[in-house]
Amino acid sequence: MPGFIRSAPPTVLIIAIGLLVGVSFTLSKFVALAEVPPHIALFWQVAVASAVLVGVLVAKGTAPQTAPRYMVYYLGAGLLGVSLPGLIGYVALGHVTTGFYSALVTLSPMFTFAITAAVERRMLPVHRLLGILVGLAGISLATLRGLDTSDIEPVWIILALAGPLVLASGNVFRSRVYPSGAEPMTLAAGTLFLQLALIGAGLLFTGRLAESSSLEPRAFAAIVGVGFITAISYALTFEVQRRTDGVGFSQVGYFATLSGIFFGAITFGETISQTFVAALVLIFTGLAITNGHLSIPRAWFAARARRRPDCI
Repeated sequence: MPGFIRSAPPTVLIIAIGLLVGVSFTLSKFVALAEVPPHIALFWQVAVASAVLVGVLVAKGTAPQTAPRYMVYYLGAGLLGVSLPGLIGYVALGHVTTGFYSALVTLSPMFTFAITAAVERRMLPVHRLLGILVGLAGISLATLRGLDTSDIEPVWIILALAGPLVLASGNVFRSRVYPSGAEPMTLAAGTLFLQLALIGAGLLFTGRLAESSSLEPRAFAAIVGVGFITAISYALTFEVQRRTDGVGFSQVGYFATLSGIFFGAITFGETISQTFVAALVLIFTGLAITNGHLSIPRAWFAARARRRPDCI
């Protein structure tokens, strides 16, 4: 990992990852509109990303670790962080707007908190629960009034919601299973290469890899772009994960949302209504409350707790 990345604050890296993810949503929309089969798009996306990262390792004279604990990490991180979200994105973006899908990704931090609480078997602090509820209210507003979803079948909205849920599961998995002392670039390369092997084996076994021959040049170029973004963002992801936990990393949702909505608006002419802006305000307020960036709710709850004995 370059020295300037190692020395950069996690917040800077999180913002960079969020911007890259937003751009990848826009490119994935191009791929979906070109009606590229999702499994073919995912294969070439992972192939490009793997080639980039493995090439970097080969140039450095290193290779991914193959010990069992690393292989378990590669498998879980790849399925939850690459393959499943990638398939969901390619399918869902063929039926929903980039802005709407980007807004739903903002739920990933809230889902991360909830899954972390369930895994660690502890109750969430009340202010975090309040933040989750405020964020869900924002998503409801975006779904019902902020965007025109009249032409979207409920099944595609439900599928799009599965995206942030899987991403949140990946955040928690990587945080809890991260191999101590591991090199982020090595983990990223190993994760992507194992996914490439699994996806490629499945396509060869079913004889569907031949569908790649019908890809349009522009669609393939978009897939290559997503692949490069995957390589860069995934290497940065493991660097951030080395220095923080899944909850901290989930802040990528802030910036992925803004980036996705912005690029979707300028690329596809997707409108952003005032109601949708209000929904985003609710979403970000919920995230700020959940993460403790807004101290007013916490102070309010503390004051309530201090008054309670006097009322008995």
